[in-house]
Amino acid sequence: MKTFRSHWTDFIIASLALYAFGMMVYAVWSYLAFVGLDKMEWVGSLIYLPHGVRVMAICYFGYKSIPALYAVEITGPIMVYPEQYFDVWPFASVASLLSVVAACEIVKWSNSNVKGTIFMPLNFTNYRSLVLVIVLSGLMNAISANLVTSLLADIDLSVRVIARFFVGDVLGSFVLILFLSALFTTLRVNRLLVQDK
Repeated sequence: MKTFRSHWTDFIIASLALYAFGMMVYAVWSYLAFVGLDKMEWVGSLIYLPHGVRVMAICYFGYKSIPALYAVEITGPIMVYPEQYFDVWPFASVASLLSVVAACEIVKWSNSNVKGTIFMPLNFTNYRSLVLVIVLSGLMNAISANLVTSLLADIDLSVRVIARFFVGDVLGSFVLILFLSALFTTLRVNRLLVQDK
């Protein structure tokens, strides 16, 4: 039986690892969005990789990953490109994280209403549940984050920006998950990844 101290240690280690992974993904995305793609004429990215980190962390690690994700959401923009983000971003980050939480809860609720699955916990090993969370959270994030920034920063809210956020979140999540899947499959095939038995 684990003690409180070992649970706390596990939480700290998992949060630090998630923070490091999230910052690495954020740095790669920001390079592509602000440095490598600077000739494009859109604000933001059409492949927003950090949304994939949000979805995977909350789906697979649960709500205990929220503090590390919020730290990435706040420190990522400040460290990488502080001129692009403004004072409202911490509130929009909360809306972004809550959109993933709401999408996970909707998928869990809808799965519990299917006959025969009410006692089986949803563990996201079925890719269809993960895809549904990606699409729902992308839609909710596009609406909620833009609504928060438009209300607090007096920025115009347009359907074009919401559509760009939605497409960026969904494509970014798919790209990140497909990349990680290919990476771990390659490591497992080449026996560089230790498998639990």
